[in-house]
Amino acid sequence: MRRLTAMKRLSILRHAKAEPPEQHPGDSARPLAKRGEKDAVLVADFLNLIVPPVDWILSSPAVRAEQTAKIVAKRITGDRPLIYDEQVYEADAGLLLALLKAIPPEQEHVLLIGHNPSLESLVAGLCSGATGTLECRLTTAGMAHLHLEIMRWDQIRWGAGVLQLLVQPRVLRKR
Repeated sequence: MRRLTAMKRLSILRHAKAEPPEQHPGDSARPLAKRGEKDAVLVADFLNLIVPPVDWILSSPAVRAEQTAKIVAKRITGDRPLIYDEQVYEADAGLLLALLKAIPPEQEHVLLIGHNPSLESLVAGLCSGATGTLECRLTTAGMAHLHLEIMRWDQIRWGAGVLQLLVQPRVLRKR
């Protein structure tokens, strides 16, 4: 008899390219650069190819992440909540993991939009069992897509993920 395994999907997206920090009063106020807007569209269109579709978006409220989230949410298919959580902005990988544990269990594919270095550490921890043990580089608008060997989000833990895709916008620009 074949064993059936339940799986959740997690797409981890670093915000798209922002304007330089010296042009804005604070780091969280930096908007997307023109290239960032274009890259967010490319990543959103790529996300439409992934099954099941995104059904929950959790984002940092920093302007560049919020703008990335809005572009992506507008372009991907289906209706889904778009949640901004202040904690995502300065979270470390451990806090991001805790935030993911609170996702409602019926959600199948979550998109997390945030910042480095915590996103890279989150990918490393989910895929290798501990943060800092796997080198994963997320450029601006870079996305990691993972399959998680869990049935409910409150079961997420270090080592539960398998990296399926690592997408950089420069590759999508060449398509």
